[in-house]
Amino acid sequence: MRKLIGIVALPGLLLCASLVSAASQEAAERIGIGKKLLEQGNVEAAIGEFHKAAAIDPKYGAAQLHLGHAYERANRSDEAVDAYRKSIELEPRNFYARNNLGVLYDRKGMYDEAIAEFQSALKNDPNNAMALKNLEIAKKNKAATQEREAVIARAEKDVAAQPGDPTRSYQLARVYATYGNKEAAIEWLGKAIEKGYKDLAYVKTDPAFAAMREERDFQLLLLKK
Repeated sequence: MRKLIGIVALPGLLLCASLVSAASQEAAERIGIGKKLLEQGNVEAAIGEFHKAAAIDPKYGAAQLHLGHAYERANRSDEAVDAYRKSIELEPRNFYARNNLGVLYDRKGMYDEAIAEFQSALKNDPNNAMALKNLEIAKKNKAATQEREAVIARAEKDVAAQPGDPTRSYQLARVYATYGNKEAAIEWLGKAIEKGYKDLAYVKTDPAFAAMREERDFQLLLLKK
């Protein structure tokens, strides 16, 4: 499945930080301190400053926007999502908050939500190349996920129709392996062997299992016969 290219919306964050007409001077100063800390790589300290800015002026959407970005830098995605949502509540037309929230939704596999955020961002900036590309990728990721789920569902249905057939269990193991679910692939490969699947020479060379051929559990299964 295609991966969404990471996005850094820092130029937008800097722009928003300069628009402080609705924020107190003290909150703006905290934002400035947080920005410098973030530039220095002191992410947790920056988060603290952005929190202070948000507490000083709870209606200051840019504080939540910067906080979301800092949380992303700290790999705290759930908290970043919450911050971006709060920023959007305060400033519904905030392009950067919607775009960055869409990126996080896409990473979480929440493609409908991601698509909705990119579309909302584009209402505010219809020709923005970044948002247009993100929307395209999110739609492709959604389609790939739907295809994967359909393929797995068909393979599972085949096994349910003939649960004693080792070949169908083997095919389900291959499907899981193809989509990177190693645990399920091992489980169903083991079931296939237990049901009488005998072509272990092919299993050793089957390209579907290439990524897990060196795994201990995979090798142990092949030693059982």
